[in-house]
Amino acid sequence: MLARNPTSSVERRVEHLTLKDGVVLASDVYRPAGEEPWPVLLMRQPYGKQIASTVVLAHPSWYARHGYVVVVQDVRGMGASEGDFDCLRQEIRDGAETVAWARGLAGSNGKIGLYGFSYQAITQYLALAGGARVDAMAPAMGSFAPEKDWAYEGAQCAMPAWSAGHSRWLL
Repeated sequence: MLARNPTSSVERRVEHLTLKDGVVLASDVYRPAGEEPWPVLLMRQPYGKQIASTVVLAHPSWYARHGYVVVVQDVRGMGASEGDFDCLRQEIRDGAETVAWARGLAGSNGKIGLYGFSYQAITQYLALAGGARVDAMAPAMGSFAPEKDWAYEGAQCAMPAWSAGHSRWLL
């Protein structure tokens, strides 16, 4: 999945995936200028695709300038995506469908890597559980058993959800 020489020009476009159950997921897709095709990097998150984990990771345009199509997707029920957010429970099916979709995006060479930390790391594991085929993964700080040690207190999800610009706890 090695990229080619850096480019200074990147195009960002919002693209949508309609899942098999009819829910539409929104993604920011960053494409480098120049000779195609490119490998794809995919991040799925509940925090709003505009954030793209830039607190700890490079901005998606940086990866695009280095020869990747970068997809940052709002998970079901969060940000600009439709549906109801159900802390991690939808990520197996939605993740696998998203990987298949992203692999076939315009400009893709068919290779796909997943990246991200925390919730985004767990979405990587769950996409694999749903049958997704990936060429690379870069998970960080993501639990293998979130229901036991990360996002749950007892059997209740304790993840913050952001809606209409404010946060609330799902308890």
